[in-house]
Amino acid sequence: MKVAYIGLGDMGGDQAKLVAQSEHQLTVFDVSAEARERFRGVATVADSIGSAVGDVDIVQICVRDADQVRDVLFGEGKVAATAKAGTLVIVHSTIDVDSVRAISGELQGAHIMLADAPVTRTSLDGEGRFVLTMFGGDVDAFAKARPVLETFSTDVLHVGECGSAMALKIANNMMTWAQLVVGDLVFQLADSYRISFEHMKAVTRANGNLTPVTEAFLGGSRANRGALSPEHQAFVVSQAGIGEKDLTLAVAACQVNSIDTRMIEIARELLRPAMLGDKG
Repeated sequence: MKVAYIGLGDMGGDQAKLVAQSEHQLTVFDVSAEARERFRGVATVADSIGSAVGDVDIVQICVRDADQVRDVLFGEGKVAATAKAGTLVIVHSTIDVDSVRAISGELQGAHIMLADAPVTRTSLDGEGRFVLTMFGGDVDAFAKARPVLETFSTDVLHVGECGSAMALKIANNMMTWAQLVVGDLVFQLADSYRISFEHMKAVTRANGNLTPVTEAFLGGSRANRGALSPEHQAFVVSQAGIGEKDLTLAVAACQVNSIDTRMIEIARELLRPAMLGDKG
């Protein structure tokens, strides 16, 4: 199939590289010239979104938020205006469910299908695949998308209708970020009683309380305490921003469904200090 990938950041770039190594014909675009240059000789590099998507079967989008997704789709000369009828657009970005559903309806007028396919990292397999992909869309869209998604996915899960995969991703991320905050507080408490990090880790790992993600975060936080390089500091700040965005999506989703948001709002407030080691 002919595929266009828009958004070549940390996650999108790694996915696109695996699509490029497959039998599919890949064209890529990113607003960053540096990101585009990394794909010279790897895939066809377009100089605009419109030129990337004009003759493809699938458009994959991995940008930061709903506003950027909308710009990619509805900006002048972009996807909605240039993609052919029958194109399947797959949104990998984590955005709110209402936006997914609204965009799907807006694209129907251009005879373009929309599916949401957020991802979560898994253990790397022998072929270099590194995420589980959740898919929201009808069975025909899933059948069309699956051969492309399988190039970078250790598993592909068809969740249900359009928007359902995004709901699952928001719930999953809510748990991940809240666990990081709780884990940081737990180990602060242990430190207060002079309980070693290794002893606390041994117990919480043995009983399943310590997830691999939380363990990696806490271990890295302690290893780098007071000695973050400017590059790593910038990375942590960026990750904290992503976590705050994800928890904001979770709060909004909970409010729509009359679910208590107090714990998640507190986790959002404490996340950045926990990640940056600012306990003041």
